[in-house]
Amino acid sequence: MRRPFLTLLGGFDCAGLVAGSPASTRKARALMAYLALQAGHSQSREKLAALLWGGASEEQARTNLRQTLSVLRRTLEATGREWLVIKGDRVTLALRDADLDVWQFEALAAGTATDELEQAIALYRGELLEGFNLAEEPFEDWLRTERERLRLLAIAVLEKLISRRIAENESGAYVPAATRLLSLEPLREDIHRTLMRAYATKGQFNLALAQYQRCADTLRKQLGVRPEPETQALYQDLRARRTAPVAGRPPEEGALFEGRPQTLYVKSDGVSIAYQVTGDGPFDLVYVQGWVSNLDYAWESPRLSRVLHHLGSFCRLIRIDKRGTGLSDRGTGFPTLEQRMQDVRAVLDAVGSQKTVLFGSSEGGLMCMLFAASYPERTSALILHGAYARGLWSSDYPWGRTRKELEEDLLAIEREWGRPADFSRAAPSLVDNMVEREWFAAYLRNSASPADAVSLWRWSVEIDAREILPAIRVPTLITQRTGDRWVKPEEGRYLASRIAGATYVELPGDDHIIWGADADRLMDEIRRFLASAQPGPSESTLLTVLHLNIQAHYPSENSSSSGRMKDWQDDAFRQLRAADGEAIDLQDFGLVAGFRQPSQAIACAFDLRGRLNHIGLNVRAAVHIGECERHHGRYAGPVLRLAAELAGCAGPGDIIASRTVRDLVIGANLAFDPRGQLDLPGIPGPWPYFSVGPHS
Repeated sequence: MRRPFLTLLGGFDCAGLVAGSPASTRKARALMAYLALQAGHSQSREKLAALLWGGASEEQARTNLRQTLSVLRRTLEATGREWLVIKGDRVTLALRDADLDVWQFEALAAGTATDELEQAIALYRGELLEGFNLAEEPFEDWLRTERERLRLLAIAVLEKLISRRIAENESGAYVPAATRLLSLEPLREDIHRTLMRAYATKGQFNLALAQYQRCADTLRKQLGVRPEPETQALYQDLRARRTAPVAGRPPEEGALFEGRPQTLYVKSDGVSIAYQVTGDGPFDLVYVQGWVSNLDYAWESPRLSRVLHHLGSFCRLIRIDKRGTGLSDRGTGFPTLEQRMQDVRAVLDAVGSQKTVLFGSSEGGLMCMLFAASYPERTSALILHGAYARGLWSSDYPWGRTRKELEEDLLAIEREWGRPADFSRAAPSLVDNMVEREWFAAYLRNSASPADAVSLWRWSVEIDAREILPAIRVPTLITQRTGDRWVKPEEGRYLASRIAGATYVELPGDDHIIWGADADRLMDEIRRFLASAQPGPSESTLLTVLHLNIQAHYPSENSSSSGRMKDWQDDAFRQLRAADGEAIDLQDFGLVAGFRQPSQAIACAFDLRGRLNHIGLNVRAAVHIGECERHHGRYAGPVLRLAAELAGCAGPGDIIASRTVRDLVIGANLAFDPRGQLDLPGIPGPWPYFSVGPHS
């Protein structure tokens, strides 16, 4: 099916708009979404202005609408077709049936054929404008109504699919639909029971019992009740059947599951992320592998599957294929660490995990470190193996790859792709194991294309996460092989020296991969650490700070200029709420705000700059990220001072970002131009800074 021109399910995406451009502001996207769902009916300017600019005067609201329509019209006309039709006071978005995913979804949902229903649910990538909010009450009211209407339609489609598959006696075929339905309605005990029976029919009793536990946990946390008697009776029946002999098969004795586990999917910002869940231990552990992976093909290696079984013996093991790799959506462009972090959050939400251990090996450690620093409330512990803080050499990080070594690595990947893997550095103990080498070559081929593999390798070594290490305040274990030829022991020791309270264990051996020689020793170290790890109280967090200074375009004594300087704050507060930001300090001519993620702060700065410029106000802004202490609701720390000093280096209309911010948003569609560096007394530096704007 051809990708529609405008996609609203699971997030906003328009083929005619470039992220970060003046035509892609929140109000512009909201305007397009609203017009799109009016089924071609024209809307009055008065209604649109009140919908999107309810807090402004009528005159200002109409001016804002006129400017937004003008920018949108010019941008969309570049596609060679007139999308916005404006006749006098009436505005229409001229879409055909195939141009909008919502219309396609509704048409397929009305069908009766199984393939139509499957296509409909594939189009429902997430709720309408997922993750989008505007802090304009009339628009939010409309959005809530439309979201619920489409959600109920998706539920009806899933119920029809499940009923049809059950009638056809295809137990495995309805598992994806039932799982998806539970993501929309997690309290549906009938669907939990349906999944339990489906797993049991396939002999996967541990998965069936784990499904009961997820049902019980969800009901307890959300309603404070136990499962219904029918659900409890089914659970007891499955427990008895698990230990009873079955013709042709001995009873399960410690088996975690039979055969290859089911691969499930969850939408994260419109991208399908594949994951698997195995084991039924007392806590959750997410394993994030380095570079590329393939969930299904991992089980083809006896060595790796043994390690995964070992991990699953003492935890509920959650594994993902990162966006762009393996069974997850491919061709999604360069990822950012933030996107990958949100992908993990989406998976955790889908499996009902409130708090988890993060286990990152090699490049996978970078995202795990950022997650632990950004979301300590969802991280019970952090485990890093063969991980690093920076990929490339620098004078203050002499263990990274030089640019020349990087290019040699990339040439070798292209040259040797598809051949039996060269384990001379990744796993010297397996160099003579041709079976494992051929399996790993096939594993890589099934994980990414050669071009994507090269791009992801290059992306991973460009990241520098050193500045976030002090903000990690969860129990941390760092393991490292003494003879690792990919990541040097000094890199593991560096991490341990900069993460407060980290436990460092250096293991004998040369293998970088976790399923190499003496893998059981590594698993035992992890089990031992987790048995004793106790999180300590901490007021520290990783915070992205946006510091804005406001001034009029021209010095003026007239009252309108003075009024604008006073009224901009209401607009700023609305933008902050829409971008999930928090006001830290608000003054007559400035704003300091905090965000969880750098991209949120940058996007908010772009929006504020555009909006305030319309009313004759200049913005000078800076974005920095670092550790911040919070006491009695007040933030304190060098990150606030650095953001303020960087804002002082900005010119009119400039948005400045620190190098730390730049290094953490690699892969985003942003351009960073060097502008200078700061040296501040009492804060180790220097601090290079850059002007930031949309990538042209």
